Amino acid sequence: MAKNFLQTLIRLNQGNGVINTQNYLDVDLKTFTHGSKFRTGVGRIGMLMMVEEDERFEFHEALCEEYARNPKVWRGKMLNVARDKQGRYQVNFRHLELNSRSSIQRIISDIRRELLTAQKVLGL
Repeated sequence: MAKNFLQTLIRLNQGNGVINTQNYLDVDLKTFTHGSKFRTGVGRIGMLMMVEEDERFEFHEALCEEYARNPKVWRGKMLNVARDKQGRYQVNFRHLELNSRSSIQRIISDIRRELLTAQKVLGL
């Protein structure tokens, strides 16, 4: 697999300069990774550094930004406000129990009050 990967890199870089290959035998490699250890076939993004000439190397994995899909920016009793990738706000209603004793006018005024509160808190 590593040989195929190297050949792919060489083909991609054709005409963009020379790829220098080096083999280091009997080296000491120390890795600093987040979460789990290296496994066969899993690549990591980071920086490989030579600490001592031809003897010791260190690999430091880069921290990737975690993406939260539509994070909630405001939570209310009756509704939540989330922000999407484009920065727009989405209003989502929480579970509302409607029955014969529910006053629609009261529910509407509560929703209006929460929307106004969310607007004030978010600075809109």
